[in-house]
Amino acid sequence: MNRDKTNRSEAEHARIETEIGHILATEEELMPSSGFAASVMERVRQEAALPAPLPFPWKRVLPGILLASGAAGWGAVVLVHLGLPVFSQLGLNLAALNWPAIVQPHLSADLIHSLELAGWVALALGISLASWLLSRQLAGRGGLL
Repeated sequence: MNRDKTNRSEAEHARIETEIGHILATEEELMPSSGFAASVMERVRQEAALPAPLPFPWKRVLPGILLASGAAGWGAVVLVHLGLPVFSQLGLNLAALNWPAIVQPHLSADLIHSLELAGWVALALGISLASWLLSRQLAGRGGLL
């Protein structure tokens, strides 16, 4: 049974192939309009003559990105560390705004201490990297890393 299906599908495939070949043989050849190749080559020459695009100044942007992300991270740490008393010091009364009660997370003193130490280690590593990059730049070995 499977052999009959295989033979039939092969015969059908061969028939379709001959029909497609016949259709393609009777098609007339497509020719581009006059001047098409010349206009394409002229456009290619124009594109090749254009100056290279300016590279993005990563060396100038990267310190700003690092500084902004560090400041945002440090602000988040301080906000969590201080909790809701910051809002009351700013004169915001959350109860008057009918906001849902915000539950202050309880962090153990050990966890807070380890997070503070991790922040200082990250700051020291960042300063070390910045000074190393600056010394490479001043020594004439340019490049980011």
